[in-house]
Amino acid sequence: MPASYALLFPGQASQKVGMGRALAADSPSAAAVFALAEEVTGLPIRRLCFEGPDRDLVRTEFLQPCLAATSLATLAAALEESGAQDPSAPVSVASVPNPPRALAGHSVGEIPALAAAGALELRDAFKVVAERARAMAGAGEANPGGMLALIGGDLEGAYALCELVDAGGPGFRLGVANLNAPGQTIVAGAPEALKEAADIAREWGFRRALELPVSAAFHTPYMEPARSRLAELIKDLPVRDPRIPVVSNVSGDLISDAASVREEICAQVVAPVLWSRSVQLLSSEGITSFFEVGPGNVLSGLLRRIIPSARGIQVGEPEQLRALADSLNGTIHG
Repeated sequence: MPASYALLFPGQASQKVGMGRALAADSPSAAAVFALAEEVTGLPIRRLCFEGPDRDLVRTEFLQPCLAATSLATLAAALEESGAQDPSAPVSVASVPNPPRALAGHSVGEIPALAAAGALELRDAFKVVAERARAMAGAGEANPGGMLALIGGDLEGAYALCELVDAGGPGFRLGVANLNAPGQTIVAGAPEALKEAADIAREWGFRRALELPVSAAFHTPYMEPARSRLAELIKDLPVRDPRIPVVSNVSGDLISDAASVREEICAQVVAPVLWSRSVQLLSSEGITSFFEVGPGNVLSGLLRRIIPSARGIQVGEPEQLRALADSLNGTIHG
């Protein structure tokens, strides 16, 4: 019987001070992932994750590597718990008795997904996420912007609102950045454009327009300098065909070859995250259970809005590992 479950890896907004601390204390595999993350990135990953403070953890250049490390440490701990871990590939889920049908990650979460699929070596995944974080933080400083959550309404209204505001000045001003779930779309752009959008959001059918606590317009053309830096890095890194399909944030389709992985890593930072479409695709593939691997439960909440009948299982603490370990072993099939 084929697996009917998928692994989901969270992005920014899922973090909390203390994430991963209990896992690293209980699991040698998790501790080793955190140690490797520090070695590769040169950042105090364990201090930031375990102790904070929050004002440091939320900085883009720190937060993205910390999230990736916590998610991959969580997966390593679950694989260790399952007894099916490959010592030469401690976060790969491709060779377990009952591998997941597919993987997906929201924004920076796509990098852990690619590592779990075997497309990136663990060390190289940390190289990518560290450069991505630095490059996106730098692009945000060069092109100040922000993000706005539109609650209620529909996607057509979000695009129309962005088109109206974007036309109000030269160059890029505002665009759709995250299609998270029905009734929740994130737009991003210049500060003055965000204010204009917030002021007229109700006229376009949105109940609320909430400014997000970020200082950059992620997943928009403002991130073009980051795309260029990632392209320079990725050309020299070994990338393999994913051994398990990964859903593209950019297209909402499955990625199954190395060339597409290289393209995705670069394009993703300037393109909207098609999360709702990604989850719908997984459901159409017969997947009924979704493990959120890493801190928080943001993706599980979005899942309930996208596919109300789906089963979301959060895996971020030692006591939550068993369910995923059993699925990896085929003890349960989702």
